[in-house]
Amino acid sequence: MDDAARGRRALIAGASGLVGSRVLARLLADARWSEVHALVRRPLPAALRALPGAADGRLVEHEVDFASIARRSGLPRVDDVALCLGTTIWAAGSQQAFRRVDFDAVVGTARVALRGGAQRLAAVSALGADASSRVFYNRVKGETEAELSRLDYASITLLRPSLLDGERAESRPAERLALGLARPLAALIPARWRPIAADAVAAALVEALRRGEPGLRIVESDRIARDAA
Repeated sequence: MDDAARGRRALIAGASGLVGSRVLARLLADARWSEVHALVRRPLPAALRALPGAADGRLVEHEVDFASIARRSGLPRVDDVALCLGTTIWAAGSQQAFRRVDFDAVVGTARVALRGGAQRLAAVSALGADASSRVFYNRVKGETEAELSRLDYASITLLRPSLLDGERAESRPAERLALGLARPLAALIPARWRPIAADAVAAALVEALRRGEPGLRIVESDRIARDAA
């Protein structure tokens, strides 16, 4: 299946985020992808535009309104979709605003890409995703997974990382506090719940697109970390 990835075209949503920026770098560094199309709310930061592979025309930015992405037309035909969109209720400002990003924008992007011929999808979800959960965050993540799983992609991989470890451009005080407490105790925390490096998640996502294993795969955080090691 690896050879089949050569000369493919990828679409990424969330390319400026903690995991997304690392996914973007990996896609651009891999000659298997001849084009990388980034859906963005605003132009990518200069540092991402300067990534190796970006200056040769392989990186194409498309400014979109994710609130209406499901009705968007005119996007390029692609083969592979990397969904790295995500926020927090604190950053979004309300549960409704959070859902518009983590459900509406994610599912809408997946549907648009599928109409454009995409065959493989890999998405960043979250540990504890469960459509029947009483926890709002976990429930939305689970509902998003359920909708993505119903789409007619040949290959779907859903990654469920625990607390992401890495330097963010945006401020997330609660996350910083949690990481500060968890890092010294990582060896004592069950593997499934330990903080996980954002780069390990990015590597797993790109590998999933590269391999294109048929059907649905859900990969929990401990498996992501184990494979990265």
